[in-house]
Amino acid sequence: MATLQIRDLPDPLHQILQLRARRNRRSLSQQALSDLQQACGGDLRERRRQALTELAALAREEETQPFAPSPGALIRQDRER
Repeated sequence: MATLQIRDLPDPLHQILQLRARRNRRSLSQQALSDLQQACGGDLRERRRQALTELAALAREEETQPFAPSPGALIRQDRER
């Protein structure tokens, strides 16, 4: 896993980060990582899970709509050409 070191962090920003870490009962490092994940769009694994859930719901919705014309009719039409 990669390591990130931040130099010359302004004191006000450091104080805000410490306060947020205390409020969330996290270490300073854990809070910084959490904030970076949120700034970059959240946890990648959670975003993937959400996308898969949405795709599964869409697939279930599409299954309830019948094909018009049916696949069998399309094959027959193709063979008759």
